[in-house]
Amino acid sequence: MDERTRIVAASEQLAAAIGRRDTGTLRTLLAPGFVHRTHGGDAVSHEAFLAGVEAIPGEIIFVRLEHLHVDITDNGALVTGIQHAQLRLDGQTINDRRRFVDWFVALAGEWRIQAAVDLPHQEPE
Repeated sequence: MDERTRIVAASEQLAAAIGRRDTGTLRTLLAPGFVHRTHGGDAVSHEAFLAGVEAIPGEIIFVRLEHLHVDITDNGALVTGIQHAQLRLDGQTINDRRRFVDWFVALAGEWRIQAAVDLPHQEPE
């Protein structure tokens, strides 16, 4: 498996774990010092990020990644794309698409996410 494929697989594992609210798996995918930031927002630590995933309201139907682009450097990998989440809340189905920028680093031969940025909501294409 080439590095790009391994990075995409790590990104997809991350999205699937969010979809299951699986903070145990998420914890294994986060690099030490992980930070999450929303567009224009404050930095959030890994513990606050995990708590936020647990607190997602309603039923998560799925979390998928679309339009992934991977740029690999000597120091890590930049992954950009769209996260599409579908939720059921109070009987309504909600589709949420957010652009994202993730920075992955290789630790002990495994790709781990070091930093994540959510960008403003995106309307469906």
